[in-house]
Amino acid sequence: SNIQGQEATGSMVVFENGQPNKNKYRKFKIKITGKPNDTAMLKEVISRRIRHKEWPLPQIMLIDGGIGQLNVALKLKAENEKLKNTKIISLAKKNNELFVEGKAQPVLLKNLPQKISNLILQIRDEAHRFALTYHKKLRNNSFLN
Repeated sequence: SNIQGQEATGSMVVFENGQPNKNKYRKFKIKITGKPNDTAMLKEVISRRIRHKEWPLPQIMLIDGGIGQLNVALKLKAENEKLKNTKIISLAKKNNELFVEGKAQPVLLKNLPQKISNLILQIRDEAHRFALTYHKKLRNNSFLN
């Protein structure tokens, strides 16, 4: 989440058995500076996330974005043996296309069972909500100082 690159944030939400586990949510203040760059910010967040040995690794990592974002995550996976058992998928907003690691063509959410499609959208929306809440807090603090 960012507005003109100011106070950029990222988020990690955790769902277990289809339910949010808010105790495991994490927020990230983006440290890179300069012009907003979605893939660089994503790389920073994922890199920082996997450095935390105390956080269990996910079975599935859902990335917000399309093929470019998926490729960033897959490159990090290739560089980190710890992620070898994590399946990486990304959700592109434009057509609600799901890019799945190892599949050449995206899957449209509308072609998935509704329960799965709804869960994927819920996870994406919760990640957006959590990141935006943190972004607004940082922006307000910055404005007050």
